[in-house]
Amino acid sequence: MRQLLTALLRFLLRHALQFALFIVILLAGRSLLAEWRAYSAGSEVVTALRLAADGADHHGVSLAEAATLRINALTHASQTAIAARLEQVQAQLAALRARQQPSLFTLPLPDTNTVALHAQDEAARRVEIEVLVQEARYLTALQAAISGEDARQTLARLHAEHVRAYAALQENLRQRRQLEAQHPLAARLPGSDAYAQLARLETEGQRLREINLQAYQAWAAQRARTNNAARPAPFSIDGAALSGALAPVQAAIAAGETQLARNWIARWRAPVLDVVPTAALLVLSAILLPVAIKAFFYFVLAPAASRLKPLSIAHALNVTATALPLPPDGQSRISAVSQALQLKPGQRMLIHPEYLQSSPVSTHKRTQWLLDWRFPLTSLAAGMVALTRLHSDVTASVTISASDDPLLEVAVVHLPAGSALVFQPRGLVGLVCDANQPLAISSHWRLASLHAWLTLQLRFIVFRGPVTLIVRGCRGVRLERAGQGRAISQSATLGFTTDVLYSTMRSETFLPYLRGQQALLNDRFDGKNGVYLYEETPRHGKQPGKVGSWFEGFTDAILKVFGI
Repeated sequence: MRQLLTALLRFLLRHALQFALFIVILLAGRSLLAEWRAYSAGSEVVTALRLAADGADHHGVSLAEAATLRINALTHASQTAIAARLEQVQAQLAALRARQQPSLFTLPLPDTNTVALHAQDEAARRVEIEVLVQEARYLTALQAAISGEDARQTLARLHAEHVRAYAALQENLRQRRQLEAQHPLAARLPGSDAYAQLARLETEGQRLREINLQAYQAWAAQRARTNNAARPAPFSIDGAALSGALAPVQAAIAAGETQLARNWIARWRAPVLDVVPTAALLVLSAILLPVAIKAFFYFVLAPAASRLKPLSIAHALNVTATALPLPPDGQSRISAVSQALQLKPGQRMLIHPEYLQSSPVSTHKRTQWLLDWRFPLTSLAAGMVALTRLHSDVTASVTISASDDPLLEVAVVHLPAGSALVFQPRGLVGLVCDANQPLAISSHWRLASLHAWLTLQLRFIVFRGPVTLIVRGCRGVRLERAGQGRAISQSATLGFTTDVLYSTMRSETFLPYLRGQQALLNDRFDGKNGVYLYEETPRHGKQPGKVGSWFEGFTDAILKVFGI
């Protein structure tokens, strides 16, 4: 019953979580779809408004040119022709203003095409109105200027009348002063002829003053009208006013851009589009650059390396190595699941504890931290640390087996005195040597060899006999004679005798190498008496080109450089 309830609760919880996840996904999808639709519609509206504004600008330029040509033709026309054109302009203005509709620039529309059509029509209408308004204003000024030419003739006549009235007034004043000078007393004595004559002159002078004042006022008013009716400057369209006619369109564009700026799709679109070319270039280079590098290595460097002189460790050491004994009956397989070794008195065995399957209780065991203190880094990198050291006072049989991996087999390689073996310590699990003699190990760098650089094995570690090496290998270990030339995969090589001529040869086909299924170079061994050692199924660092991770591949490359 309890199990049934537990299963039921798990079922309900699993489907409840699934239900909640579906809700979140649907809400996120709906929000994303709404954002995309808003961005798409806003972008289309802003694009339509920009096209309308650009079209209106070009339309305004053509209208301005046409208006300039029309007004230049009317510059010397009669007042009747100017009045007729002004009447036409005013009629066109009335018709255009009557076409005005409610502004759609700031209203959301379901149809983007409607916005585009309305924007184009409204922008063109506003530009046409502005051009016609400027044309009407200039025609009005031109009409007033032509009327002012007749007014100047009237001004001259009024000026002449004013001059005559002023002269008559001055003559009246002269006569009065002359009469007063001739009859100073009689002119002030009422009833005298001089007094009557002076009174008559004063009355006439008052009348002349009024006439002179009226003539001056008429001339001044006419002069003011004539000065205001000056001929206007040549016609030209006011560009600022023409651009101002499109202010609603520009305001609508700004409002649309502001609304788009609040949309997160628009905020991410521009930065993404900015880096898209660079990202595409990087992807393209990531695709083509490895191909180019591999092609260069395969068709240029590898053939050049194959033509170079083979590498001879024996020649470099200036020694003559003793040949290693081969397995009897032409058998090259020298490994087994377990091996029994005879540990004699005066010998010592260094072995990984996990490979020590059984040993007599009479043997003496203790821990040795490194394989050789002269090579601490090599011992650490090869895993030859915390080894078990055995020695016995009597001959003891010690069984060695790979108990931690069923695919590993163990082989025993005997190096007699005078022999030397180039060996990679990664395949070493133990050794048997003379307890009173130091372990004969040396390292040799080959920085001037192209073979070494192409295989990244710049350092070779040499074991000298007499010593017995305990070697491990996946699915088995084989020992073969080089003869007239043998080639094997680099990842399978465990070691070779120093009298072997070591070189590299290019893999036969390019496509498997390009796809990472095969290494660029294979190890080649030549030499009549030389032998080489390899494991049947290389598992070190996976297969060439199929490294489990970049870190593991980097580590394998570093270890290979140091010959480990």
